[in-house]
Amino acid sequence: MDLRTLPERVVPAWFEAGLFALEDVLEPQPLPEADAVLWAVVIVGSALDVVTTIVGVGSGLSEGNAVARAFMATYGTPGIGALKLLALLALVGAWGYLKGESSRLVLMGFALVTLLVSALNTLTLAGL
Repeated sequence: MDLRTLPERVVPAWFEAGLFALEDVLEPQPLPEADAVLWAVVIVGSALDVVTTIVGVGSGLSEGNAVARAFMATYGTPGIGALKLLALLALVGAWGYLKGESSRLVLMGFALVTLLVSALNTLTLAGL
């Protein structure tokens, strides 16, 4: 008869040790105000990029980005959202890995590119 307790049978000790180790790595860090503002810009810009791309493609325009075109050819219109989600996940990973000014520069670069693309999409749609 196994004398282990129920929680140890349900959650192996090696798994619990791994969770504690991961918890130490992912310890919450304070979010600087500049990063919070940049994250807001990234999220709003990304949403605007996805919406304007979907509207543009629905209006008969073609996607200018070859990778986005491939995602949309494979997954349909939601493909642009899937691509943007993957890009945001990569951004979260890079931002979390880098520290200080480097992480802020990555955020700033992504925000600027996203806003530029969104502005170009909007101008293109306005010209229809």
